[in-house]
This record gives sequence, C-alpha cells and structure tokens, in this order.
Amino acid sequence: MQIRRWLSYFVLLSLWAACLSCGQNYRLPIIQIPGDPGDPKLYHFAMTISTTDPTINANVPGSVMQIDVAGDMDVGEALVGRGPIYATLLPTGAANRIYVANALEDTVTTTTAAPLSCSPGPVCPIGTVSTITMPTGAAPSYLNSTETSNMYVILQNPNRGPLPEPQTPTIGIISVFSPGLGPEIVLPAGNPVAMVELPNGHKLYVADQTNSVVYVVDTVSKQITQTLAVGPSPSMALASADNSAVYVMTSAGVSVIDALTDTVIGNLATPGQPNSMAYDSKLIRLYVTDLGGGVSVFDTAKAGGNLPALLTVVSLPTDHLGRGPIGVAPLPNGKFFYVLSIDPDHAKKPLGTSLTLTAVDSTTLTVVVPTSTGPPNPYPLDPLNPPPAPNTPPVPAAVVPYCAPARFRYMVGASADSGRIYVSSCDAGGTYIFQTSDDTGVLMLPSPGQPPFTGTIIPQNPVFLITGR
Repeated sequence: MQIRRWLSYFVLLSLWAACLSCGQNYRLPIIQIPGDPGDPKLYHFAMTISTTDPTINANVPGSVMQIDVAGDMDVGEALVGRGPIYATLLPTGAANRIYVANALEDTVTTTTAAPLSCSPGPVCPIGTVSTITMPTGAAPSYLNSTETSNMYVILQNPNRGPLPEPQTPTIGIISVFSPGLGPEIVLPAGNPVAMVELPNGHKLYVADQTNSVVYVVDTVSKQITQTLAVGPSPSMALASADNSAVYVMTSAGVSVIDALTDTVIGNLATPGQPNSMAYDSKLIRLYVTDLGGGVSVFDTAKAGGNLPALLTVVSLPTDHLGRGPIGVAPLPNGKFFYVLSIDPDHAKKPLGTSLTLTAVDSTTLTVVVPTSTGPPNPYPLDPLNPPPAPNTPPVPAAVVPYCAPARFRYMVGASADSGRIYVSSCDAGGTYIFQTSDDTGVLMLPSPGQPPFTGTIIPQNPVFLITGR
C-alpha cells in the first residue's frame, strides 16, 4: 500500500509538470537585444542651430530646430543657451542626442530629438533639455566624440580663474551618466580650434591654430602623449573610418597623420588655400575645397603609412576675391557629392541668396547639374521680400550684422537616406532643402523666432547644421 501510494503521488506530480510545460510552449520567447540600437526613425532628420545678434539681443537664448527628412517640415524646436556656436551628435546607440556649445554663457546644452508626430502638434517638443554649466569664463567652442558615454568640449578659458592655469585651454569631459563637467585635460597655451576622436575611441587629436601643432590625447590616461608639428594655422581635423589616419586642414594643404605611429607622413597639396574638407565613408575618399575654385578628390583607401592618391580636381567658378567652393556633402549612398559655393556674381545679389549647389557624379567625377539657392523661393519668408512683422521685422539678408564673423556662416549636409541636401545660410535666416532625385529646391525653412509663441518674436539666423547619420 505504501509503495502504491507513492507511485500515485509520482504520477500526479508528473501530470502537473506536464501541464506546466504545455502552458510554457505557448508563451512567446523573449530575445535579449544587446546594446541600444536606437530608433531608426530618428536618424532621418537635420537640425539647425540658430542665434540672434549677440550685442543687440545678448539675453535671448539660441534655438535648435529639427527638420523631418520625409515631410520637409519643422517638427521640433527647443531653446538652447546664449550664443550657440557649435553642435554635434553623440554617435552610435544614442545618435539622437545633440550637444550644443553656448559661448556667451559658458554652458553646453544637451537634448534628444523630437518624435516625428505628436498631439496636438504640429511642432513637437524636443526631448528634455539639460544645461551643463562650465566654469565661469570657460568659453566652450568645439565638441567631438565617437564614444557612447563621453563628450569632449574645448574650453578656451580666456577669462577663467587660477585653476587649472590662468588663460590655459583645456579639454573638458562630459559624461552622459553625470549632469556636470567631469575631468579636464590641460593643454599648452594656444588656440585649440578643432579636434577629432578616432572611431575606436582610443585617441583624440586636437588642432592648435596658434602653435601649428596637433596634440595627441590618450582617452584612457587623459594625457597628451604626442605633440605633432603640422602645416600653418590648422583649422579642421577628420579621422579615417578604419582608425589609420587623421587629416588636418591647414592654410598650406592637408597634413596627414599616421594614427598607428602618430607621425606626420606628408602633406596633400591643393590648387589654392583649403577652406573646407569632408570625408566620404562610403567611397573612402577625402574632399578638399580651396580658395582657387578647386575641389580636390583624394583616394584614402591606402594602407597605413601611405599618402592618399589624388584622383582629380573639380574646377568651379571663382573670382578675384576667392569666392567659390566652400563646402562638400557626399551622399551616403556614394552616387554623388554636392559642392556648396558662393556665386562669383554675389555682389549683384544679397549674400544669403547667392549660394550655389553643384552636383558631381562620384563615379565619373564630372559636374552634373548646378542648382541655385536664389529666387524664386517658394517659401513665403524669402529674405528678399520679408513680410511685415510686429516690432522687429526680419533683417534683409544682405545686412545681417552678426553673420559675417560667424565661423560656420554657411553649411551643407546630406540626409542619411541620400534623398536631401541641406544648406544653412546665416545671411538668409534659414535652411534650404533640395531633393537629390531631380536636384530641385523644395523650400527654405526659416529659423524659429525666439522667444517662441509669446511676446515679441526676434528673428534667429542659423550658425550650425547637423544631418542625421
């Protein structure tokens, strides 16, 4: 009897376990996705950073405006700090987070992109805006990072106190996990104007315009490991996608640094003094525009330690003042690259409407179609014919006083899906949108007025442009 009773218990226990397993067979499996893939919809945007006249409206904050690629419309706005001068996106996994350096108030503003639709709309709120305070007198001027957790900011420190050293610039570190400024990397006295981090996040290269050098910073030890002499007055730096090289634009060409040995291996000459460059990660190329009207195309798909090879120089119109190509935007699909130029006849037109886009076939390296940003402009806020506005009407494009000294007065960028080219013009007070399918202008979105929706609307003009990756 005892054995029979235990056998009965065993049978009942087996049936109960079988029922449980049957139930589990109908449950959906949960698959863990490693990392944060990000929302792919948020990659399809452009963002324009705008500001007002820093002398007349010194207390008015700047703004960030998000442009939806699919709808060609303003889908989100937010206030940033006073005097924004530079911005960047935090890469990988969190590419929808933007950082803005605000020079007039010693802060860095960070926020996330707006959703593509919201209620009641039509302008959606951008994500929570956070302000990171820099030391008084720090004067943040440049941002860069290839990491998911840290953002690096150049602090010029012209009016800063005794720490770390009077008048000595530093590289500040902002962690996404901390609301404040973290450790600082002290630089020699000079004028650091640009920096770039290798895609692998191991090293940071900082260009000092005054000393004509590049500081190599180890991102683990937070120390300068090398000081490299480059060409005169370096002003821009880009890194190759394979971590093997860093390209530094100077007034005499492009100095090439072998990032494996941290040595300068040579100089890339251009027909005239370089004024901008862009890296094409699809075709592994470097594009360099110059004041002589040339766009030099270099093949950078070379083994480490070898100089890129010049493929061709695309010549565009220029004049005796050097007005001509000033920026390049390669399409991510590798089919074309677009060159932004100042029209040589710009004296006949307001400066903001004298910009020209030239499409170049990336295979044949020949000019395809030039497209003018000038009138007729389908958007009603054409700077040539501004509508009346209460109290503060828009300033005509030719006489915007604070645009002339802006470092990024005009910018050009391509959308992540290769369907749009964006051109921001401080003089015109907005961002031009072109569709690449037929190289035609869509419209010009004016920068938002601030303060938004209440009180007197003060016109803003773009000083920086970012396109989603």
